[in-house]
Amino acid sequence: MRGKILKLAVALCLAAVLCGCASRSLGERAIVKMIYLDAAEGKTHAGLVVFTCAPNSDTASVEGEAKIYTAEGGSIEEALYNAEQQQNKKAFYAQNELLLLGPGAAQDATHFLAHFAGENAARPNLAVFLTAMTTAEFSECEEGISSVVREGERLLAPGADGEKRTQSIFELDLAGEDGLNGYLPVFSFSKEEKEFCGVRQIALMRAGKPDALLEETPMQLALLLSGKADRLSVNTQIEGEAFSFTTQQTTVARTPSVENGVPCLSVHMAGLVDEITVNGVPLTRQQQDAAARKINGYLEKLATALDDAAFRRGNDIFHHAWWMGQRDAASVQALKEAGLLYQTAQVRFSCDLQPA
Repeated sequence: MRGKILKLAVALCLAAVLCGCASRSLGERAIVKMIYLDAAEGKTHAGLVVFTCAPNSDTASVEGEAKIYTAEGGSIEEALYNAEQQQNKKAFYAQNELLLLGPGAAQDATHFLAHFAGENAARPNLAVFLTAMTTAEFSECEEGISSVVREGERLLAPGADGEKRTQSIFELDLAGEDGLNGYLPVFSFSKEEKEFCGVRQIALMRAGKPDALLEETPMQLALLLSGKADRLSVNTQIEGEAFSFTTQQTTVARTPSVENGVPCLSVHMAGLVDEITVNGVPLTRQQQDAAARKINGYLEKLATALDDAAFRRGNDIFHHAWWMGQRDAASVQALKEAGLLYQTAQVRFSCDLQPA
């Protein structure tokens, strides 16, 4: 009986200790919500967006005052440490899901992202954005940085349409022969709170560096083909006329094949198209059929142009090689090892959107 009582007392003591740790006030910590990193003049620059809370705050939802602390160092670790030392509380990173790479860091994105890749288990939802802001410009945004963080966190969650357009660390392939290939969203904001805040561009990343910028319809189509979206909302010029339309229930089907020993992939987009206007005028049903044919041709050409800017340059953002490998993995691997896959393989796009 005495042994059982002793075991119970030890268990209660451990529970009390653990509960005490879990309930430690967030007011005693500097809650880091966003990390900014850049490189300039041989130094690494770091910025931390830190929320301070009321002394009795102990909830997971932090709505305190936001401050920006910046510093530099000879490495990522040193720059982050020096930024932490700009305030007197212990940095708490568990709620940080936003990582910004400035223009200098974007030129060596693989190096900066590799630093965080080992932390996948601890922070699997850490989303990566590029930004055109220098460290000095970023530090001037303190007055409205709380709104920027909220918008960043909103982008992490699927929207009402179920789409999630951000890229998390675990989704990025950093192990390629030349470093990161893929794409990263560009987060735009400024110290002027009335200016646009959000993502309206994505950067195609090749060998760890920005290779092209996509916006508007090309950006939307790239997200659709990469599985991040299932609809388009388009305002564009087609054959000299102003087209406006949306797509619904948009699907992408892929069929691999081999022709004359060459890996091939047919990519077929299908779904519904509605809210069609041409030069601002709604269309009759008969006119919609003709407009849909023009829209299909436009999207096929745009998808081919996107593929020329990505796959043909060795940046397989749509995972064509994986799909081709489902038909003939050996030939795909042989061409890849010979450095010929991206120039030799054939990808054909077709689109069949029907008026809703």
